[in-house]
Amino acid sequence: MIKNLDTAYKVQGIIGILVVVFYTTQGQALASGYGFFVGLVNVAMLQWTFARANKKAAEDPKAGMLILYTSAVIRFILLAVLFVLGLSYLDQSEAFPVIITFVLMQIGQLFNLKGKRRLTD
Repeated sequence: MIKNLDTAYKVQGIIGILVVVFYTTQGQALASGYGFFVGLVNVAMLQWTFARANKKAAEDPKAGMLILYTSAVIRFILLAVLFVLGLSYLDQSEAFPVIITFVLMQIGQLFNLKGKRRLTD
């Protein structure tokens, strides 16, 4: 399974694990772990959507783009709900590790754009 993952997803996972380990030493493992979970959900949905869109685009390019646009809206709503649920459960002081872990994991997605002219390449 690990061999099939793209470099960008490996980088995101490594970044997430390193941030969780750092925040574990600070006593905020649960908050950072939740940020890691939200990041993994986003990455998994993004990977699944791109695979689905590429498959559909072979038949109908407009349908492939529609899948990408719909996915963006769904992921935005899902992430908002996950953040609200998680941050309402955690203490107010634990919000920062959740956000930082998620954001740093998403920076790893830049490695996925390397050598591409379009997002769907």
